[in-house]
Amino acid sequence: METAAVHSPLEAFVRDYVDVTGGVWDEIEPQVYDLLLPAEDAGAETSRSVDGREIVRVAFDPEAIPEHPAAQLVSFGTPLMDRLFADAMQRGRFARMYIVGLNLTPHDLAGRMHRAFTMPADARLHVERVRPLSFPQAIFWLQGTFVSDQKEQEIVPIALDLHYGRQVRHLDALLDHARLSETPGLPLLEARHMSLASAYPLAREQALRTVASLANARHRQQTDHTERQIARMNRYYADLLHELQEQIQRATDRGDDTGKFAGRREALEREEKVRVAELRQKSSLQVQVRLLNVLVIQQAKLLIQAMVRTDRANVEPLELVWDPLTESLEAALCLQCQRPTFAFARTRLGRLACQDCVSHTPVPGRQSRR
Repeated sequence: METAAVHSPLEAFVRDYVDVTGGVWDEIEPQVYDLLLPAEDAGAETSRSVDGREIVRVAFDPEAIPEHPAAQLVSFGTPLMDRLFADAMQRGRFARMYIVGLNLTPHDLAGRMHRAFTMPADARLHVERVRPLSFPQAIFWLQGTFVSDQKEQEIVPIALDLHYGRQVRHLDALLDHARLSETPGLPLLEARHMSLASAYPLAREQALRTVASLANARHRQQTDHTERQIARMNRYYADLLHELQEQIQRATDRGDDTGKFAGRREALEREEKVRVAELRQKSSLQVQVRLLNVLVIQQAKLLIQAMVRTDRANVEPLELVWDPLTESLEAALCLQCQRPTFAFARTRLGRLACQDCVSHTPVPGRQSRR
Protein backbone atom coordinates (compact mmCIF):
# COMPACT_ATOMS: atom_id res chain seq x y z
CA MET A 1 0.00 0.00 0.00
CA GLU A 2 1.45 3.38 -1.10
CA THR A 3 1.61 6.23 1.37
CA ALA A 4 0.95 9.81 0.34
CA ALA A 5 4.09 11.91 -0.03
CA VAL A 6 4.55 14.73 2.45
CA HIS A 7 5.43 18.01 0.73
CA SER A 8 7.00 21.05 2.35
CA PRO A 9 4.86 24.22 2.48
CA LEU A 10 7.01 25.83 -0.22
CA GLU A 11 6.72 22.78 -2.47
CA ALA A 12 2.94 22.64 -1.95
CA PHE A 13 2.67 26.35 -2.77
CA VAL A 14 4.53 25.94 -6.08
CA ARG A 15 2.34 23.00 -7.11
CA ASP A 16 -0.85 24.89 -6.20
CA TYR A 17 0.36 28.04 -7.94
CA VAL A 18 1.09 26.20 -11.18
CA ASP A 19 -2.34 24.53 -11.07
CA VAL A 20 -4.18 27.81 -10.43
CA THR A 21 -2.36 29.74 -13.17
CA GLY A 22 -3.10 27.08 -15.78
CA GLY A 23 0.40 25.67 -15.91
CA VAL A 24 1.64 22.09 -15.65
CA TRP A 25 4.05 20.48 -13.23
CA ASP A 26 5.77 17.11 -13.59
CA GLU A 27 7.51 15.51 -10.62
CA ILE A 28 10.68 13.99 -12.10
CA GLU A 29 11.66 12.54 -8.74
CA PRO A 30 10.92 13.53 -5.15
CA GLN A 31 11.51 17.29 -4.78
CA VAL A 32 12.54 17.74 -8.43
CA TYR A 33 10.01 19.17 -10.91
CA ASP A 34 9.62 20.41 -14.44
CA LEU A 35 7.32 23.45 -14.37
CA LEU A 36 5.48 24.84 -17.39
CA LEU A 37 5.00 28.52 -16.50
CA PRO A 38 3.93 31.69 -18.29
CA ALA A 39 6.96 33.37 -19.83
CA GLU A 40 6.78 36.36 -17.46
CA ASP A 41 6.96 34.01 -14.44
CA ALA A 42 9.90 31.99 -15.74
CA GLY A 43 11.93 35.01 -16.84
CA ALA A 44 15.36 34.33 -18.26
CA GLU A 45 16.10 31.22 -16.21
CA THR A 46 15.65 28.84 -19.13
CA SER A 47 15.50 28.84 -22.91
CA ARG A 48 13.11 25.93 -23.28
CA SER A 49 9.58 26.93 -24.23
CA VAL A 50 6.32 25.38 -25.38
CA ASP A 51 3.79 27.62 -27.14
CA GLY A 52 5.25 30.73 -25.56
CA ARG A 53 5.35 29.19 -22.07
CA GLU A 54 8.66 28.51 -20.39
CA ILE A 55 9.80 25.20 -18.90
CA VAL A 56 11.80 25.46 -15.71
CA ARG A 57 13.38 22.56 -13.85
CA VAL A 58 13.49 23.21 -10.12
CA ALA A 59 14.76 21.31 -7.11
CA PHE A 60 13.71 21.74 -3.50
CA ASP A 61 16.52 19.51 -2.21
CA PRO A 62 20.13 20.83 -2.47
CA GLU A 63 21.43 17.26 -2.70
CA ALA A 64 19.54 16.80 -5.99
CA ILE A 65 21.51 19.56 -7.77
CA PRO A 66 24.55 17.37 -8.69
CA GLU A 67 22.26 14.93 -10.52
CA HIS A 68 20.31 17.80 -12.13
CA PRO A 69 22.86 20.57 -12.78
CA ALA A 70 20.41 22.52 -14.97
CA ALA A 71 17.84 22.73 -12.16
CA GLN A 72 17.33 25.81 -10.03
CA LEU A 73 17.46 25.37 -6.28
CA VAL A 74 14.17 26.81 -5.02
CA SER A 75 14.06 28.44 -1.59
CA PHE A 76 12.76 31.58 0.03
CA GLY A 77 14.41 34.68 -1.42
CA THR A 78 15.36 33.26 -4.82
CA PRO A 79 14.36 35.39 -7.86
CA LEU A 80 11.91 32.79 -9.18
CA MET A 81 10.11 32.45 -5.84
CA ASP A 82 9.98 36.23 -5.40
CA ARG A 83 8.19 36.50 -8.75
CA LEU A 84 5.78 33.67 -7.96
CA PHE A 85 4.94 35.18 -4.57
CA ALA A 86 4.44 38.64 -6.09
CA ASP A 87 2.17 37.27 -8.82
CA ALA A 88 0.18 35.18 -6.33
CA MET A 89 -0.42 38.23 -4.13
CA GLN A 90 -1.42 40.29 -7.16
CA ARG A 91 -3.96 37.65 -8.18
CA GLY A 92 -5.48 37.25 -4.71
CA ARG A 93 -5.76 40.75 -3.24
CA PHE A 94 -9.42 40.42 -2.24
CA ALA A 95 -11.55 37.53 -1.04
CA ARG A 96 -14.81 36.99 0.82
CA MET A 97 -15.54 34.14 3.22
CA TYR A 98 -18.33 33.18 5.59
CA ILE A 99 -18.24 31.85 9.14
CA VAL A 100 -20.69 28.98 9.56
CA GLY A 101 -21.82 26.71 12.36
CA LEU A 102 -22.43 29.41 15.00
CA ASN A 103 -25.07 29.14 17.71
CA LEU A 104 -27.58 31.97 17.24
CA THR A 105 -29.82 30.92 20.15
CA PRO A 106 -27.74 31.63 23.27
CA HIS A 107 -29.07 30.48 26.62
CA ASP A 108 -30.37 33.19 28.97
CA LEU A 109 -29.51 36.15 26.74
CA ALA A 110 -31.31 38.59 29.06
CA GLY A 111 -29.31 37.36 32.04
CA ARG A 112 -26.06 37.71 30.12
CA MET A 113 -26.99 41.30 29.25
CA HIS A 114 -27.64 42.21 32.88
CA ARG A 115 -24.31 40.67 33.94
CA ALA A 116 -22.32 42.31 31.14
CA PHE A 117 -23.58 45.89 31.51
CA THR A 118 -23.56 48.14 34.55
CA MET A 119 -26.68 50.32 34.80
CA PRO A 120 -27.93 52.96 37.27
CA ALA A 121 -29.70 51.54 40.32
CA ASP A 122 -33.14 52.62 39.07
CA ALA A 123 -32.60 51.38 35.48
CA ARG A 124 -33.80 48.08 34.05
CA LEU A 125 -32.68 46.63 30.73
CA HIS A 126 -35.42 45.03 28.63
CA VAL A 127 -35.02 43.13 25.35
CA GLU A 128 -37.46 44.39 22.72
CA ARG A 129 -36.24 42.62 19.59
CA VAL A 130 -33.49 40.20 18.58
CA ARG A 131 -32.53 39.89 14.94
CA PRO A 132 -29.75 37.79 13.34
CA LEU A 133 -27.79 39.76 10.75
CA SER A 134 -24.59 39.28 8.79
CA PHE A 135 -21.80 41.49 10.15
CA PRO A 136 -18.82 42.01 7.82
CA GLN A 137 -15.34 41.84 9.37
CA ALA A 138 -12.47 43.06 7.20
CA ILE A 139 -8.91 41.80 7.62
CA PHE A 140 -6.21 43.96 6.05
CA TRP A 141 -2.73 42.50 5.62
CA LEU A 142 -0.19 45.30 5.37
CA GLN A 143 3.50 44.81 4.68
CA GLY A 144 6.16 46.91 6.32
CA THR A 145 9.51 46.95 4.48
CA PHE A 146 12.62 48.08 6.39
CA VAL A 147 15.63 48.92 4.20
CA SER A 148 19.07 49.85 5.52
CA ASP A 149 22.20 47.79 4.87
CA GLN A 150 19.78 44.86 4.65
CA LYS A 151 16.13 44.42 3.71
CA GLU A 152 13.55 43.00 6.11
CA GLN A 153 9.79 42.67 5.82
CA GLU A 154 7.03 42.26 8.39
CA ILE A 155 3.38 41.37 7.69
CA VAL A 156 0.93 43.20 9.98
CA PRO A 157 -2.68 41.91 9.96
CA ILE A 158 -5.38 44.29 11.17
CA ALA A 159 -8.98 43.09 11.58
CA LEU A 160 -11.86 45.57 11.80
CA ASP A 161 -15.53 45.13 12.56
CA LEU A 162 -17.13 47.21 9.81
CA HIS A 163 -20.33 47.71 11.82
CA TYR A 164 -18.65 49.76 14.55
CA GLY A 165 -15.26 50.37 12.95
CA ARG A 166 -13.51 48.76 15.94
CA GLN A 167 -10.41 46.62 15.83
CA VAL A 168 -11.10 42.91 16.27
CA ARG A 169 -8.69 41.21 18.67
CA HIS A 170 -9.71 37.56 18.15
CA LEU A 171 -8.03 37.23 14.74
CA ASP A 172 -7.20 33.54 15.20
CA ALA A 173 -10.86 32.71 15.84
CA LEU A 174 -11.91 34.63 12.73
CA LEU A 175 -9.43 32.70 10.60
CA ASP A 176 -10.30 29.27 12.00
CA HIS A 177 -10.45 27.09 8.87
CA ALA A 178 -12.92 24.73 10.52
CA ARG A 179 -15.60 27.45 10.44
CA LEU A 180 -14.79 29.24 7.17
CA SER A 181 -16.82 28.57 4.05
CA GLU A 182 -17.07 30.05 0.57
CA THR A 183 -20.87 30.04 0.82
CA PRO A 184 -23.06 31.46 3.61
CA GLY A 185 -24.67 29.07 6.06
CA LEU A 186 -27.80 31.22 6.39
CA PRO A 187 -29.35 33.81 4.05
CA LEU A 188 -29.09 36.89 6.28
CA LEU A 189 -29.35 40.58 5.59
CA GLU A 190 -26.23 42.63 6.21
CA ALA A 191 -26.02 44.92 9.20
CA ARG A 192 -25.27 48.54 8.44
CA HIS A 193 -21.54 49.01 8.02
CA MET A 194 -18.88 51.30 6.66
CA SER A 195 -17.24 50.73 3.29
CA LEU A 196 -13.80 49.17 2.83
CA ALA A 197 -12.57 52.54 1.56
CA SER A 198 -13.61 54.13 4.87
CA ALA A 199 -12.18 51.27 6.93
CA TYR A 200 -8.77 51.17 5.25
CA PRO A 201 -7.46 54.44 6.80
CA LEU A 202 -8.41 53.08 10.25
CA ALA A 203 -6.56 49.82 9.57
CA ARG A 204 -3.55 51.65 8.16
CA GLU A 205 -3.39 53.90 11.23
CA GLN A 206 -3.35 50.84 13.50
CA ALA A 207 -0.72 49.14 11.35
CA LEU A 208 1.49 52.24 11.31
CA ARG A 209 1.67 52.14 15.10
CA THR A 210 3.00 48.59 14.97
CA VAL A 211 5.36 49.36 12.09
CA ALA A 212 6.64 52.48 13.87
CA SER A 213 7.42 50.41 16.97
CA LEU A 214 9.26 47.83 14.87
CA ALA A 215 11.12 50.58 13.00
CA ASN A 216 12.23 52.24 16.25
CA ALA A 217 13.57 48.93 17.54
CA ARG A 218 15.44 48.28 14.30
CA HIS A 219 16.77 51.85 14.23
CA ARG A 220 18.18 51.51 17.75
CA GLN A 221 19.83 48.20 16.89
CA GLN A 222 21.20 49.58 13.62
CA THR A 223 22.49 52.73 15.30
CA ASP A 224 24.27 50.75 18.02
CA HIS A 225 25.81 48.43 15.42
CA THR A 226 26.92 51.36 13.25
CA GLU A 227 28.48 53.22 16.17
CA ARG A 228 30.47 50.10 17.09
CA GLN A 229 31.67 49.79 13.49
CA ILE A 230 32.64 53.47 13.39
CA ALA A 231 34.50 53.14 16.70
CA ARG A 232 36.50 50.18 15.31
CA MET A 233 37.21 52.13 12.13
CA ASN A 234 38.35 55.19 14.09
CA ARG A 235 40.73 53.00 16.10
CA TYR A 236 42.04 51.45 12.88
CA TYR A 237 42.81 54.82 11.28
CA ALA A 238 44.18 56.14 14.57
CA ASP A 239 46.67 53.27 14.54
CA LEU A 240 47.61 54.07 10.93
CA LEU A 241 48.12 57.74 11.78
CA HIS A 242 50.16 56.76 14.83
CA GLU A 243 52.41 54.56 12.67
CA LEU A 244 52.70 57.41 10.18
CA GLN A 245 53.70 59.78 12.97
CA GLU A 246 56.40 57.34 14.08
CA GLN A 247 57.72 57.21 10.51
CA ILE A 248 57.79 61.02 10.43
CA GLN A 249 59.67 61.08 13.73
CA ARG A 250 62.27 58.58 12.51
CA ALA A 251 62.71 60.53 9.29
CA THR A 252 63.15 63.72 11.29
CA ASP A 253 65.76 62.06 13.48
CA ARG A 254 67.66 60.98 10.37
CA GLY A 255 67.38 64.44 8.87
CA ASP A 256 65.33 63.17 5.90
CA ASP A 257 62.69 65.20 4.06
CA THR A 258 59.25 64.71 5.71
CA GLY A 259 57.23 66.52 3.05
CA LYS A 260 56.13 63.27 1.43
CA PHE A 261 54.32 62.24 4.62
CA ALA A 262 51.94 65.23 4.57
CA GLY A 263 50.06 63.92 1.54
CA ARG A 264 49.78 60.48 3.10
CA ARG A 265 48.29 61.96 6.30
CA GLU A 266 45.71 63.92 4.31
CA ALA A 267 44.83 60.82 2.30
CA LEU A 268 44.26 58.76 5.46
CA GLU A 269 42.11 61.46 7.07
CA ARG A 270 40.09 61.87 3.88
CA GLU A 271 39.63 58.11 3.54
CA GLU A 272 38.47 57.84 7.15
CA LYS A 273 35.82 60.53 6.63
CA VAL A 274 34.57 58.83 3.46
CA ARG A 275 34.34 55.40 5.09
CA VAL A 276 32.49 56.78 8.13
CA ALA A 277 30.07 58.67 5.87
CA GLU A 278 29.42 55.47 3.90
CA LEU A 279 28.66 53.57 7.10
CA ARG A 280 26.23 56.24 8.27
CA GLN A 281 24.53 56.30 4.90
CA LYS A 282 24.11 52.53 4.89
CA SER A 283 22.69 52.59 8.40
CA SER A 284 19.91 55.04 7.52
CA LEU A 285 16.57 53.24 7.79
CA GLN A 286 13.85 53.63 5.19
CA VAL A 287 10.37 52.27 5.88
CA GLN A 288 7.59 51.58 3.41
CA VAL A 289 4.07 50.32 4.14
CA ARG A 290 1.74 48.90 1.53
CA LEU A 291 -1.48 46.93 1.45
CA LEU A 292 -1.12 43.30 0.39
CA ASN A 293 -4.50 41.61 0.74
CA VAL A 294 -8.02 42.15 2.05
CA LEU A 295 -10.33 39.43 3.32
CA VAL A 296 -13.94 40.18 4.22
CA ILE A 297 -15.48 37.62 6.56
CA GLN A 298 -19.25 37.66 6.90
CA GLN A 299 -20.24 36.55 10.38
CA ALA A 300 -23.72 36.11 11.80
CA LYS A 301 -24.38 38.05 15.01
CA LEU A 302 -27.47 39.02 16.97
CA LEU A 303 -28.56 42.65 16.81
CA ILE A 304 -30.49 43.34 20.02
CA GLN A 305 -32.87 46.28 20.30
CA ALA A 306 -33.16 46.96 24.03
CA MET A 307 -34.90 49.56 26.17
CA VAL A 308 -33.62 51.06 29.40
CA ARG A 309 -36.54 51.88 31.69
CA THR A 310 -36.31 53.73 34.99
CA ASP A 311 -38.59 54.41 37.96
CA ARG A 312 -39.15 57.89 36.55
CA ALA A 313 -40.85 56.32 33.51
CA ASN A 314 -37.96 57.42 31.31
CA VAL A 315 -37.30 55.14 28.34
CA GLU A 316 -34.09 55.18 26.31
CA PRO A 317 -33.26 52.83 23.41
CA LEU A 318 -29.99 50.91 23.45
CA GLU A 319 -28.56 48.80 20.63
CA LEU A 320 -26.52 45.76 21.64
CA VAL A 321 -24.69 43.07 19.66
CA TRP A 322 -24.17 39.45 20.70
CA ASP A 323 -21.14 37.76 19.12
CA PRO A 324 -21.67 33.97 18.97
CA LEU A 325 -18.05 33.42 17.91
CA THR A 326 -16.72 34.70 21.24
CA GLU A 327 -20.00 33.99 23.08
CA SER A 328 -20.03 37.48 24.54
CA LEU A 329 -21.77 40.83 24.22
CA GLU A 330 -19.91 43.63 22.51
CA ALA A 331 -19.49 47.01 24.14
CA ALA A 332 -22.44 49.30 23.44
CA LEU A 333 -22.18 52.86 22.15
CA CYS A 334 -22.59 55.65 24.66
CA LEU A 335 -25.74 57.60 23.78
CA GLN A 336 -23.83 60.87 24.21
CA CYS A 337 -20.26 60.46 22.88
CA GLN A 338 -20.70 57.29 20.79
CA ARG A 339 -17.68 55.62 22.39
CA PRO A 340 -17.88 51.93 23.41
CA THR A 341 -18.66 51.17 27.03
CA PHE A 342 -20.02 48.48 29.35
CA ALA A 343 -20.86 50.88 32.20
CA PHE A 344 -23.69 53.40 32.08
CA ALA A 345 -24.70 56.03 34.61
CA ARG A 346 -27.14 58.92 34.83
CA THR A 347 -25.92 62.42 33.95
CA ARG A 348 -26.97 65.50 35.94
CA LEU A 349 -29.41 66.17 33.12
CA GLY A 350 -30.99 62.76 33.64
CA ARG A 351 -29.60 61.18 30.46
CA LEU A 352 -28.01 57.73 30.19
CA ALA A 353 -24.29 57.95 29.35
CA CYS A 354 -20.87 56.44 29.97
CA GLN A 355 -18.82 57.34 33.04
CA ASP A 356 -16.65 59.87 31.16
CA CYS A 357 -19.68 61.78 29.89
CA VAL A 358 -21.24 61.75 33.35
CA SER A 359 -18.13 63.23 34.96
CA HIS A 360 -17.98 66.03 32.35
CA THR A 361 -21.67 66.95 32.27
CA PRO A 362 -22.29 70.46 33.73
CA VAL A 363 -24.77 71.00 36.55
CA PRO A 364 -28.08 72.45 35.23
CA GLY A 365 -28.37 76.20 35.80
CA ARG A 366 -24.75 76.63 36.92
CA GLN A 367 -22.80 79.19 34.93
CA SER A 368 -19.13 79.80 34.91
CA ARG A 369 -17.95 83.01 36.63
CA ARG A 370 -15.43 85.30 35.11
